[in-house]
Order: sequence, then C-alpha cells, then structure tokens
Amino acid sequence: MKPLVRSNPKPSASRTRFLVVGPGGVKSVRGADEADPAMRLAIGVVVVVGVLVAVWLMGYLGFRLGFAPLIDVPHLRIDLGAGLVTGTIMLVSIPRVIILAGVAEPTWLMLGFLLIAIPAAGLGAVKPRTAGDPRPSSMALVFSYGGAVAAAVNTLIVVAWVASTARNSRVDQLRVDPQEAEAWITDLMTVAGLDVLAVIACALWVVLVMRLGIPAWLRAMAATASFFALVVATVAMSKSNVAVAQLEQARSEVFLDDGSVDTRLVLGSTGDHVATLRVDQGVAIVELHERAGVMTVIGRQSIVSMLEQAAQREARSRTP
Repeated sequence: MKPLVRSNPKPSASRTRFLVVGPGGVKSVRGADEADPAMRLAIGVVVVVGVLVAVWLMGYLGFRLGFAPLIDVPHLRIDLGAGLVTGTIMLVSIPRVIILAGVAEPTWLMLGFLLIAIPAAGLGAVKPRTAGDPRPSSMALVFSYGGAVAAAVNTLIVVAWVASTARNSRVDQLRVDPQEAEAWITDLMTVAGLDVLAVIACALWVVLVMRLGIPAWLRAMAATASFFALVVATVAMSKSNVAVAQLEQARSEVFLDDGSVDTRLVLGSTGDHVATLRVDQGVAIVELHERAGVMTVIGRQSIVSMLEQAAQREARSRTP
C-alpha cells in the first residue's frame, strides 16, 4: 500500500492565517487577503490627482465666475496652469477669511458653526453596520431617519443661502466710490467665510448619510441631495474666496505712455486688451488698453490697498 502523499503541496506561506480580535469577535484572515502594496499606491496616486484637479477647478472657476465679473471684465483670461496657483492661494487664505468673517458678523459665524456641529456630532454617534450585526434599536432607527431628513433640510438651507439676496448683494460688482470700498470688502469677506463653513457642513453631511442605517432608496435620495448641496456650496465658495484672494493679491502698478500722471494697477488680459484699474477724482475706473501700449512699472500693490489709499486722500481733501 502506497503512502498517502499530497501532490503539489502549497507553500506554507499561502496557508498563513491571522486572528483579528475586534468588537465583532475573533476573525481569521489569510495573508493573501492583505491589501496589495501596488493597489495602495494606485489609490494614493488617484487621491493626489483628484485633489490637484479639485484645487485647479476651484481656482479656475473662481477666477472666471467670481473675480472677472466682479471687476466688470467677464472675458478676463486666466492660464490653465494659473488655476492651480489661484486655487492654492485661495485655500491658504481661508483661515484668515473665516476669522475676519467672525469679527464682522459673529452671529452669522455661530450659525455656520452650528451647521457643522450637528453632522460632526452625528459622525461620532453613528457606527457603520456590517453583516451579522444585531438589529438596531428603535432609538437608533429614529436617529437614522432623522439624520436623512436633516440632510435634506441642510440642502435647502445651503441652496437658499447661495441664491439669497442677503448673500448676492454683498458680492456685487466693484464699487466705483472708494469711500464704499471698505464696507464692500468687509461684506465680501463675510460671505467668503460663510461659504467655507457651508462647504464643510455639506461634506460632513455627505459622509454621515453614507453611514446611516437606512434603506438603500432613502440613502440614495439623501446622498444625492447632499452631493448637490456640496457642489453648489463649493462653486459659491470658489467664486467668493478667489475674489477675495485676487483683491488682496499684489499687482503691478504702472504708468502708461499716454502722458497721464495717474498710476494704474494691471488686472489682467482679455487677449486683445490689458485691463487696468485707476482712481480719478474719487471714482474707481476699470479700463481696457491695447496690448501694444508701453507700460512703466513703478511698484506693486493690491486692489484693496489702492482703494483704501484713494479713500484716505478723498477724506483728507474734504477736511476743512
């Protein structure tokens, strides 16, 4: 009688098992089930590329839809590569914008943080369900369904805020009177800070909805509404925050070769013309000049600084 010999024995490493002890008990995991390093690397690359594309898109859309119409030059151009730089500058300035918004409108800021606190607290209380978990309690079901309803309410609040007159009246076109510029810039920064809080709240609601123990159809509806609110809030945030960043960005201050003694700030180019800003007799004027004109650069300053200096000169001239 021949001895029993197993043909083609598998390497012992492939039969290696690990015991994982967790809330659900003891589970056996094979070594082959571990995540592939190449897959982890691919996921990391996808995440990095996605973040860069998102930053570029926010910078590009914010410039074309926010800053360009704000200075009444809707065809102002931005290079494709500059979108990433603009988006990065916008993200860097966000903490300062939120602080300034809180100083200007503390009540609105507290309401914005309240919208963030509700889903943040929900994330700490909700645990994703897995197969084999016991049936949730009645209180947990009430909380889950209430969370889905609250996500829909948050969508309505965010969309109403973006479309409201209270918001859009504060992100109006550039004020021609420098005396009004300070209040206008403060209002614009307040809107920019509140838009950031709205984006954070919407992102938290998206994550919370995906963790709620609710039927699939209800989760699909709530997630769709939350994603819609997130997109709307992100576009609005890009427009307002890029506008603020561009207003505070240092630009070239130039003299033109037309014989005038007024200095101008270079705002950008439309392709055929160069857009500049000057203040003449207490009025801020945006002009388009032929690209063939000669400009002499004498320094750098921001739009905010130029309007503030003009307002101070106007105030001194009116003082007896």
